[in-house]
Amino acid sequence: MSDRGATAAPSQAPPPPSGPRPKVTSRGRTSVPMASANSDSPDIPEFEYFGTPRGLPPLTEFLDINGVDMMKKPDDGNTTQHHTMYFNTNNLIVRRGQEFQVKVTFNRPYDAAKDKFAVEFVIGSSPQYSKGTYIPVFPTKDRQSSWKGRVTEKSGNTVTMGVTPTASCIVGKYHMYVAVATPFGIRRTTREDSRDLYILFNPWVADDAVFLEDEREREECVMTEIGIIYHGAYDDVSERNWNYGQFNHGVLDACLYIMDRCEMPITNRGDPIKVTRKASAMLNSRDDDGVLVGNWNGDYTYGVAPTSWTGSTDILLSYASSKMPVCYAQCWVYAAVFNTFLRCLGIPSRVVTNFYSAHDNDGNLTTDIILDENGRIDRNRTRDSIWYHLVLDILTF
Repeated sequence: MSDRGATAAPSQAPPPPSGPRPKVTSRGRTSVPMASANSDSPDIPEFEYFGTPRGLPPLTEFLDINGVDMMKKPDDGNTTQHHTMYFNTNNLIVRRGQEFQVKVTFNRPYDAAKDKFAVEFVIGSSPQYSKGTYIPVFPTKDRQSSWKGRVTEKSGNTVTMGVTPTASCIVGKYHMYVAVATPFGIRRTTREDSRDLYILFNPWVADDAVFLEDEREREECVMTEIGIIYHGAYDDVSERNWNYGQFNHGVLDACLYIMDRCEMPITNRGDPIKVTRKASAMLNSRDDDGVLVGNWNGDYTYGVAPTSWTGSTDILLSYASSKMPVCYAQCWVYAAVFNTFLRCLGIPSRVVTNFYSAHDNDGNLTTDIILDENGRIDRNRTRDSIWYHLVLDILTF
C-alpha cells in the first residue's frame, strides 16, 4: 500500500568534478590519431613484403645498402650552402626549398635501368604521404614525388643523391631511410639516430614564405647571435647585451619541444604564421605551462631575477629538461627568448623596444580612462592602460 501523501526526499547533488578540464576540440572523427609530437617515432619495418612472407629473401642477388653518408661535415658543402654551419649538433641541418646531398653506398654499382631505390623521410608518429609526413624521394625523372630527387654523381658502388624539399614542407626533425625494391618486397635501412636530420625555414629562397631579400638583414635577423636590448623608461633608456644563442647545443631541440608541449599538429609546422602564434603563446607560462613565469613584484626568492638573465640558452635548456616553466621573466626576457626561437627555426626576427604602449582592450582604437566622482581614475572600471616600456619581437617577413 503506497503512501500518496508522502513527499520524496531530494537526492544529494553529485560531487563537483575533480582534475583538469577535458580538452575540447572540433576535429571530429579521424582514422588515425593527430600527430602532435616531433619526438614520437614510428615503427618502420626493415622489410615490407609484396605478398605473404616466406622467410627472408636471397638479398645477395639484388641491390642492397652497405652505408649512408649524410654529408654533414663542413667540407661536404651541405651546411655551408644551407647556412647551418654554426649549429652545434651531430646531425645534418638543412633548409627547405634548397637541394642537399646524401651519399648511398650499395653492394654493387647502381644500374638505373633495372635497380629501383628511394630515400624516405618520415616525421611524426603516424606518417602519411597525403599529409606530407612521409615523403619518398626517387632518383629518376620518370618517377618524382613532391620533393625532387636526382643522382648528382656515381663513383663505383656509391651514388650521390640530391634532394630538394618543397619550400612549404613541415619544419622539424625527420628520420631518413634508404629503401630498395626487390621482387619479394621493399628492403630498407634500420633506424639510426645519426641519419636523423632537421629541416628549417629558408629566408634565402624566394618560394619560402619567410624569404628576406636583403642579405644584410638576413645576416642580422637570422645569423646574428648577440644583440642589444633597450629597456627602462622613455626618459631614462638603458641597454643590455643579450646572447640569443640560437646555434648552441640543444637549443634547436628545445624549440621543437615547445611546439610539442603545446600539442601543435605536425602538419601545421610548415606555416610560419601558425608556428609564430603558437610559440608566442607558449613563451608565457599562464594557462599552458609555457616557458617563462612573469614576475613584477620584486620577490624572486624561488627563481632568478629577470635582470640576472644574460642569454636565452639556459632558459630554453632548463625548460626542455625539467618540463617546467622557468622563473622569472619580464618583457625583455620574453622578447629575447622568442627572438631566439624564431631565428633558430629560420624565421627572420629582431627585438624592438617600444615606449608609451597603449593597451586597447575593447577594440575601439582609443584609450578610455573612466573617472570617479572625485575626478580620480576609477581603477575598477578602467580597462585600457598605457605601458611606459614594452619590448616586442617584430617579424621582418
